[in-house]
Amino acid sequence: MFSGEEIDPHREPSSQQSTVRQSIYEDENIANPFASEGRNDGAWETQEHDGHNDESEGRDGGPQSSDGVQASSESQNTHAGATEAAGANPPTPAPVLKFTVSHVVDRSKRVPGFTFDVATNLPGYKMRKYSGVERSQTEFERLETHLRATYPECLVPTLGPGTTVSKYVPDFQNERLVVLLLQQWLHRVATHPIFQRDYELRQFVEAPFAFSPSLALASAAAVAGGSGLSITAQGSGAGGGGGLFSWGRPRHPRLVRSANPTPFEHHLELTSDNLEVFQKNIADARRWHGRLARTRARLSVDLKDVGTKLVSVGVVDHNAQLGRSFKRLGKCYFHLGACAFTQSNLEGSRPIAVEDIYTLAGDNVQKTMNNRQLIFTEHQVAQRQLERKRQAVAVLRASSNISTDQAQETLAEFNAAQAEADGKRQRAERVDKVLAADLRAFEYYRESDIRAMFSALGREQLQIERQALGELKAALAYVGTSSKSSDVGGTTTNSNNSNNGTSHGHGAAM
Repeated sequence: MFSGEEIDPHREPSSQQSTVRQSIYEDENIANPFASEGRNDGAWETQEHDGHNDESEGRDGGPQSSDGVQASSESQNTHAGATEAAGANPPTPAPVLKFTVSHVVDRSKRVPGFTFDVATNLPGYKMRKYSGVERSQTEFERLETHLRATYPECLVPTLGPGTTVSKYVPDFQNERLVVLLLQQWLHRVATHPIFQRDYELRQFVEAPFAFSPSLALASAAAVAGGSGLSITAQGSGAGGGGGLFSWGRPRHPRLVRSANPTPFEHHLELTSDNLEVFQKNIADARRWHGRLARTRARLSVDLKDVGTKLVSVGVVDHNAQLGRSFKRLGKCYFHLGACAFTQSNLEGSRPIAVEDIYTLAGDNVQKTMNNRQLIFTEHQVAQRQLERKRQAVAVLRASSNISTDQAQETLAEFNAAQAEADGKRQRAERVDKVLAADLRAFEYYRESDIRAMFSALGREQLQIERQALGELKAALAYVGTSSKSSDVGGTTTNSNNSNNGTSHGHGAAM
């Protein structure tokens, strides 16, 4: 009843979708936002490349005279050498990190596990291909929590539910849905120019045993706490809420308004208002989809009960033709009940999962935009501290009876404050670029996911309605044929009876 197009977890994205996703980040030319902050925790490995420089070297390597003619044989040799050097260093291929989720494993456990394959050309990985990597839903949630804590100014995709138990959806179909959502999440993390080079993501692939980035989370929390940045590690909520259909009510955190907003801050305020309206409506749609699924499930049971009663009437009815009509009508109701059950599965699976994910994703977007304001607040605090240290150095230079140790201590504090202020300034300069690209990616994913969900739902519903209509037409044709046969049979019987009566009257007269 379900089409493979709806929830095929291994379907490759179209070339147009891939091009749009790549251009979202390539247009911004996003680099490592922590490259000049002195982070040596391995969260980012630089891979610098500028194809324009290589191309210009190969094109402009040979000097020419003023009249446009090559000057000498020596210059020709120099040009040839530059061309060979450019050819010896071809452009670095685009970074690739591809995950392919295979299936759900070990369904007997309370927390499901998944196996996936990985292909990459990123530096730092021990191999180019990994097969049969197994991780549990808890480990996926740990990775998501780590990404949120380490990159508070980035929009981390919201992890879907990992449960394979549903009240409305058959177990096999729900497994495919969970695999689809997990495949989407891994693909979006792996194609993000910052997340794809995260050290803990590499450990997530290569760790021989359980993946636990607790040290990284502790250090990230210490950095945030020591700098005054009140950012908490937020998970997806899929694990604590019990999985699909039970994530609870969203909190809808609102963006703190600025007194004198910049154009980008004004854009963020409009985005926050739109998300607030979207979250309210999508939460209502999720609730009504659940009610619709329950109603269709009850309808399917009632239709099957009606079918059972009609078949029972057809079995005991003394009229054979009428009995067959009752049986055929009962079979039709059985089929309509199966169609209603399939519709309840459709309404209660992918729509609810997607609506739940984007309800939580809206909360995460609001938190990330608030984190941006906290980062700018950190920058302002660091600038004020630097100014105080600068004033202390000025007082020190004006004083004539200061000790050497005190002078060295004041200068060391000034240098530390200046380094911290430079790091905060660079981070504040990069956060808008990163957040702008992430917001565009979020809008693209939101639109494509919701369109795909409703398109698949509409196609499946249309197919089911066509099957139900075909069954009703077949039942109507059967009942009509039986009625005609009954009428023909009754006419023939009456004709025979009248002929028999006529023949008996002639016999008596004779």
